[in-house]
Amino acid sequence: MRRELALIFRSRVAWLVAAFAALLVGHSFVLALDVYAATSRSALSSVLQTREMDPLLGLVRPTLGGVSFSLALLGPILASRTLAIEKERNTYGALCLAHGSSNRVILEKCVASGLACGLLFVPAVLLFLAIAAAGAHLDWVETFVAVGGELLHLVVITGASIAAAAWSRTLAQAVTFGLLLSVSAWAVDAAEGFAALSWLGGASSWSIEQRLQPFSRGVVSIGSLLWLLIAGMMFLGLALVGGAFATRGSKLAWAAGIALLSLLGLIASNRARAGFDWSEQRRASLPPAIVDGLRALQLPIGLELRLDRDDSRRRQLETDALAKLALARPDISIVWPLDESSQTLSGRDADYGLISVRAGSARRITRSTSRRELVTLIFDAAPRPLPSWEQPPYSGFPFVPTDGARRLLLTIAYLGLPLTMAALGFALTRRRTIR
Repeated sequence: MRRELALIFRSRVAWLVAAFAALLVGHSFVLALDVYAATSRSALSSVLQTREMDPLLGLVRPTLGGVSFSLALLGPILASRTLAIEKERNTYGALCLAHGSSNRVILEKCVASGLACGLLFVPAVLLFLAIAAAGAHLDWVETFVAVGGELLHLVVITGASIAAAAWSRTLAQAVTFGLLLSVSAWAVDAAEGFAALSWLGGASSWSIEQRLQPFSRGVVSIGSLLWLLIAGMMFLGLALVGGAFATRGSKLAWAAGIALLSLLGLIASNRARAGFDWSEQRRASLPPAIVDGLRALQLPIGLELRLDRDDSRRRQLETDALAKLALARPDISIVWPLDESSQTLSGRDADYGLISVRAGSARRITRSTSRRELVTLIFDAAPRPLPSWEQPPYSGFPFVPTDGARRLLLTIAYLGLPLTMAALGFALTRRRTIR
């Protein structure tokens, strides 16, 4: 294992990539800080606007967005190097003989590659500590959940990169295949929100970015957790098969079996909607009395929403009302009938925009996208009295750094962290002469 770590941490390429990633993450942090501070200045004079100042949304998520971008573009370069270099230099077979097993070599390479990709998280963690020291409020539980989601992203990227290296012969091939696997989710995300790309059907449920969204809100989604772990284990299994010394036909058969079993697991995890709200003051959930009331209803609940992918109301519903309803009732049925039709914007009929709410055999119809209206109709169709909607208001945490604090944070983000990474790389990789 010491040899694998040396290949990673004594490589100039790894530290140059880490320094560049630190600059990307620092830039994301500075942009988020300036927007959050500007909004906070106006919010200080309004109590209602102050409640909207969410550090998780305004500071943590944009910074981790820089980490996610770095992982997608630079992660395969870091993760595939250890194994791809061995195969390119024809030392892989000898290394497996020395270890007595190709599986052991692959696993050690995977661990080392994961630690290498972990370098991309260091700037974000240090920036969070720096802004907290400057006086900003960060809830560490929800921040840990958000970071944990990106760590699961790291598992998938590392597994995909090692698998690409195991099935290729050169470093260039491994990096290319790893990048294709890494950024393929962007093509799926591009289809989300466009009716013209509705032919992709439910492909958005296979997007890594979609799976990371609950964690960025402080919600531990069981379905997303299982999906990301299964995807990571699938790639690891493919890497073990690709690195084995067996006939090509045998390896392809094993790879097909692993892919099939993993596909079944991914489909099953897509149906799991249970989750745990670990956000501060449980603000990602409906009011406690409403949640208890919904869970007490011994009736099937369903929604049919006639909105297409181009409608901004749909995105608002998915991230707000529907996400909170799914936390309270994971068994809720949500149907988008227009996703299966070829109806265009000009072909919308009079029923467009209708939302059908079902509780048991009773139905209610509305055009409102308000979560309170939808919940009220559920209890009305049950029929049950609407529980109390009272919820402790989120106080909000505006943050306006002083000029000195802002300059210091900018210096750390743009100079301190990238130069530190570069300096560490130089210190660890410089040649030592023997006298």
